[in-house]
Amino acid sequence: MVDCENRVRLDAYHDGELSPAERSGVEAHLRDCPSCAAGLAAIRGISGAFADTAPREPSHEQLLRLARSVRAAGPSADARMLLRLFRGTAVAAAVLLACALAGAVYLSQRTKAAAHEAMVLDHVASWSQSAASATDPVSDERRSEERVRLAQWIADDLRGRQEER
Repeated sequence: MVDCENRVRLDAYHDGELSPAERSGVEAHLRDCPSCAAGLAAIRGISGAFADTAPREPSHEQLLRLARSVRAAGPSADARMLLRLFRGTAVAAAVLLACALAGAVYLSQRTKAAAHEAMVLDHVASWSQSAASATDPVSDERRSEERVRLAQWIADDLRGRQEER
């Protein structure tokens, strides 16, 4: 059995871990190889010996000694390392989240300011177009009213920006 290449598959065969094709291949090999057949018989014997015995329950004293020894040992080096790693990762995630929120607020304010500027430019452009096309006295009066409304709108807009700061 020592020299046989199928020896490693005997445990898997015994435990039922092989596919049907592999299982039939091992069974054919067992008919021709007395060494592997003896090895499988040994595996079955050991497995049967353990299957017939019931595990012993630990006594109350044994459980107390085990609990004391675990408490006395304290946290292992691996546990402390994982705790340090977790803390570092949590801090890094918090900093990243704070930066992302600050960036979002900044971009939101910049977008709002750009929208205000676009509205002012739109009003100025519409006023200049209407001023260029008007030539009668009624249009001059309307242009004057539009200028006053535009100036009032710009002043209100600027007041709103100062209040936000």
